[in-house]
Amino acid sequence: MIVRSAVNFRLLPHRQCLLSVLLITSMLGCGGVAFAQEKEIGGPDAEFGVRVNAAANRVAGALGARAIYDLSYRLEEGQTLSWKVEHVTTTKTQISGTTEEASARVETLSTWNVTDVNKSTGEMVFTNSIEAIKAWKKVGQEEPALYDSQTTTKAPDEYAAIAETLGQQRSRITFKPNGEILDRQSEFVSTDFSTGDVTIPLPVSPIAVGHRWNVPMSFQSSNEHGAHVNLKARRCYEFLKVRKGMAYISFRTEVLTPIKSHTVRSKILQKMVNGYVVWDIAKGLPIQKRVHWDEKVQGYNGADSFLKYVGRMSVKLVDSRELAEVAEVKRAQTFVALQPLKIAPVKLRLHNERPALRR
Repeated sequence: MIVRSAVNFRLLPHRQCLLSVLLITSMLGCGGVAFAQEKEIGGPDAEFGVRVNAAANRVAGALGARAIYDLSYRLEEGQTLSWKVEHVTTTKTQISGTTEEASARVETLSTWNVTDVNKSTGEMVFTNSIEAIKAWKKVGQEEPALYDSQTTTKAPDEYAAIAETLGQQRSRITFKPNGEILDRQSEFVSTDFSTGDVTIPLPVSPIAVGHRWNVPMSFQSSNEHGAHVNLKARRCYEFLKVRKGMAYISFRTEVLTPIKSHTVRSKILQKMVNGYVVWDIAKGLPIQKRVHWDEKVQGYNGADSFLKYVGRMSVKLVDSRELAEVAEVKRAQTFVALQPLKIAPVKLRLHNERPALRR
């Protein structure tokens, strides 16, 4: 990127946010995760255990036994999965009385081709590729940059790199049924924006509604003096409910290291994700993932500085009918001016909550 003025240089954080919109959708799933294993606690023994079990059975009979569900990947060799990814952001930056807004929207259509399934271990291998991209972005008063790979022959400079790789294999991934990635082969540079890996980390054993598990992670930032800061964090998951054969799993980011510097916090706004996954229990795969951001920080570059980052990302499994609709693209259709996002927090009703009454 060419820095054209001192103001542009000082407003760089929101331009980095715009670049990440393209990178997240094109390189989704390139970050690594570590899995936190939970230990089961053994129950009481002998006569006391008999009495406890009898009491538990009476309670279960009165309240209904809690069902457990096997949430694990079960892909089939030769299977092809298509995903539609939409990522939309708006960033507002203010420094020294100068305010600038930037908006971006990227849609991609990507494909998983399952090449191998080990029937004895359950391990699966797939290759992924991006088949199409539609992108729009606008920074301040600049003219919007538009690109639609299905209607445009020459891509603008900012989208030229990804345009050259459309339809090509981006990576080859081997993973376990619980989502743990065993091997990743790719010629592309891995970039982690903490939107989650290409697979979802799951418990190794069947679980009941209400079960929680964590995935440890770490962030890197820098303070106002330019010194690097390492932050410990974790991704928190919770099995919320089951509805019509679909399991709803929420997730959120927690930073465990205390943050006292506004500058440090401004560098990790994109990593503070919240969202949920819809998991098809019978098919053994996710059919939808929603992520949203709504973060702000003041005083990160002077007393009057302000940075707000709002966005959402949706990953949806696309069936053959929807693929046919995607193929019939209207050539006159493109992105128009995108208004700044106003995203309300995602609130999923739990399995034991009553519906909220509207006034």
